[in-house]
Order: sequence, then C-alpha cells, then structure tokens
Amino acid sequence: MNPLDLSTPTGITVALLPEIILTLGALIVLLVVAWRHRTAGDSRLAGQLSLVMLAASGAAVAWLWVGRARAAGIALMIAVDEYRFAAIALILISAAATVLMSLRYMEREELLAPEYYPLILMGTAGMMFLASAEDLMVLFLGLEVMSVAVYVLAGYDRRNIFSSEAALKYFLIGAFASGFLLYGIALVYGATGQTNLVLIGAQLAAGQVPMMATLGLGLLLIGFAFKVAAVPFHMWAPDVYDGAPTPVTAYMATGVKVAAFIALTRMLFEAFPGTVQLWQPVIGVLAAVTMVVGNVIALAQRTVKRMLAYSSVAHAGYLLVAVWPGTRMGAGAVMLYLFAYVLTSLAAFALLASLGRGGERDVRLDDLAGLADRRPWSALALALCMLSLLGFPGTLGFIGKWYILQAAIAEAHYLLPVILVVTSVVSAGYYLPVIMSMYMKTAHAVPSDRGLYLPRGAAFVVAVSLVGVIVLGILPSGIVDVALRTAGSIAQTVAPVAGR
Repeated sequence: MNPLDLSTPTGITVALLPEIILTLGALIVLLVVAWRHRTAGDSRLAGQLSLVMLAASGAAVAWLWVGRARAAGIALMIAVDEYRFAAIALILISAAATVLMSLRYMEREELLAPEYYPLILMGTAGMMFLASAEDLMVLFLGLEVMSVAVYVLAGYDRRNIFSSEAALKYFLIGAFASGFLLYGIALVYGATGQTNLVLIGAQLAAGQVPMMATLGLGLLLIGFAFKVAAVPFHMWAPDVYDGAPTPVTAYMATGVKVAAFIALTRMLFEAFPGTVQLWQPVIGVLAAVTMVVGNVIALAQRTVKRMLAYSSVAHAGYLLVAVWPGTRMGAGAVMLYLFAYVLTSLAAFALLASLGRGGERDVRLDDLAGLADRRPWSALALALCMLSLLGFPGTLGFIGKWYILQAAIAEAHYLLPVILVVTSVVSAGYYLPVIMSMYMKTAHAVPSDRGLYLPRGAAFVVAVSLVGVIVLGILPSGIVDVALRTAGSIAQTVAPVAGR
C-alpha cells in the first residue's frame, strides 16, 4: 500500500476507514431500533446488526494492517501504524464480546431499551479515536465520545438504584477528570504552540522544558490516572463496576482500559520522550501504590464482582510498570498484557453473568460452592480465568507479566519488579479462594445460579478467550513477536526525537 497523504480528503478517509464504518454502522443500528424496539427479537436483531458492523470495521483494520498502511510524513491527526491497528483490534474484540454476552443477558434481565447497542458502537468509535490520536484535540474528542456513551451504559438498569449510583459517580468523576485533561492540553499548547504529539516532542526536546509544559504534563497525567483507575484516583471504579450490568462492566474493564492505556503510552512516548526524567517518577509512584492498594483491598472483598473490580485496579498498576521504562520493550509489554487481560476478563465476566441476577453484585464466594459438581465446564473455565489473572505459568497472563518484568529490569530498575512480584503473590489470596470454593466446598441448598445457564453467545466468548489464553500461554512466541513489532512502529516515530 502506498503511503497515505493525510493532508488530502482521500488519504484521511482511508486512514479513518475503521472509525467511519463503525460510526455509520451505529447510525444504521440507531435507525433500525427506532423502527423496531418493542420485543426481545427486536433487541436481538439490533445486537446481530451491531456484530456485523463491528466485523466490517475489523475487516477495514485488517486491510490496513496487512497492507502495511503508513502515513507520508508526520501523521498530523491520526496515527497510521501497527500499534494503532493492534489497539483497535483489541477494542473491537472487547465490543464484539460485550454484544455477544448481552444478546440473552439483556432479555433475561428485561433491559430492552433500544439505545443499548448504538451506545456500544458509539462508545467503541470513541475508544478507537482515543487509541489512534496523534493530536491532543483528537485525543480529547475520542475521550469524550467514549465517556458519554459509557456513562449512560453504566446506568442502563434504571430500576436498580446501584446502577443509577454507578452512572452518577462515573459522570461526576469523569467530568472532573476531563477538566484536568483539558486544562493540561491548554497548558501544553500554550507552552509549545502545538497540539500534534510528535511536534510537541520535537519542540520540548530542542531545549529546556518550560514550567507551563511541566504543569500541563502533570495535569494530563492526573486526567489519565482517573481514566485508568490508578490509585489514588480509583475510588469510582469499584462502585461503577459493581453497579453496572455485568456485560457493561466487562466493556469498561477491557475496552476503556485498552483505549486509555494506549493513548497514555503514545502521548508519553511521542510528546514527552525528552522529559522522561519528569514523568517516570510519577508513573513509578502511581504504579507502586496502585499495585499495593488494589491487591490489598481486593483481599477483603467477599463478592466476586467487587473483587474483580479491585483486581482491575491492581492490573492497572501492572500496566503502569510497563509504561514506566519509556522503551520499545515497555510499549510491547503494554500491548501484550492488555491482550492477555482483555481475553481473561471477558471470559470471567461472561461466566459471572451466568451466576446470578440483577447485576450479579450479590454473588459471593460462598455462592460458588459446589459449582464444579453442578456445572463442571463453567467451574473449569472460571478456574482458568483466575489462574491467568494471577499470572500462573502456562497462561497468557504469566507471559504478560514476564515481559513487563523484562521491560523494567532492562532499564536496570528493580523496585517496581519486586513490588509487582510480591503483589502478584498477594493476589493469590483472593484468586485461589474462588477455585477452592468451587471444588472443595459443599453447595448451598439453593445455589444462586439455580435456573441459570451460559447462553451460546457468552459460551462462545468464554471458549475462544480461554483457548487463546492457554494456547498462547504455552506457545507465546507468535503473539510476543506481534506485540514487539507493533511497539516498534511507535518507537521508530519517536527515535529521532528521543534518541532511545
């Protein structure tokens, strides 16, 4: 494929083809649900059309990726590199899995309002813009499109007070975080006169970093820390994850995390590579505190959904360790660990959705007692999810953590790797009891999952995810090569500026 000239309408249209297809798809689904939205069959039709639109967007990504699309010169607004394509692929996987989980779940919970699937598609388009942004304006635009859709999805169960609480908390804290981010963008623009990430990086590397740019970087880091749920900006995450419908929780825990971490990585690597001495200490402290607090508080949880919420906070800490080095290996470790986390979390939340009702926020560890006897395949799948999240050898979660450790140690830094290993051991204190309860305890007289089952769509998500987790955990060379190669595409952009 010839280099794309992003200053021409044709070039920018081709570069934005996945986002354009998905946005048009969202509008088509919105028209369909405006016409047919009264029955469960109408809801399933909207879900099936959404899967078609996600597949079409995925085909466009594959075409650009296989064709080795690239920009002619500096990409002024949108990145055209393998790192972007891999991130979009992960986001589309998260969205498609969420739709598959939702097809029967929304019918079971009688949540058939028509806007659900268009909101997923719109939120996914926002995530794609966020992960693709080469300009701070596009970054903010993608962030807001994503956030507004997810605010509504978090409160989608209008009859559930906890779902309404989740939406309100997410909206208020998200708006607060967006204010930090926007003010940071304004300060960086005031200091450099640029909003393009590469041009900002070139200007800051040319001389002493102005105080205004330093303050802008600090505010940008605060805004992103809110979005990735890093301690101490994490307090919204457990309540929002706990109150939202479980498929929406899976969507937030995976898609939002992928988009936010890819955007954070690209921003630091491209706009601030020459100021690494300013942001590395901040990222290091955030990573250490997030790993410790997330894992310690997760130990005290007795409901599965809230435990997974605090676990998500801990995993944000692991990912920050991968961001810390500011190197190609670190960027590759971010992508690799996100892939492992997305597959495992989608399977875990799909299984959780079949273990209770009303958002599954009341499913306790004791409710899993005897699950291996009455639903052996679900118990085995959930056990594999817990082992991968723990980082047990033979799973993709272990490979992801291994490469995070390698990225940090390669920079002769040992404190964060030590904290990562210790907190991973601590996490066994809440992952392994789930397995023990399923296999070593006697079931209650009336288990919480009585009369429930794993629908075919959710079962497909679980099966594909866990096959990937196990096969790639045993034979990881292919996925590791892909992660490092995609990271190389962003590192090559930065190398002339950062000299790293």
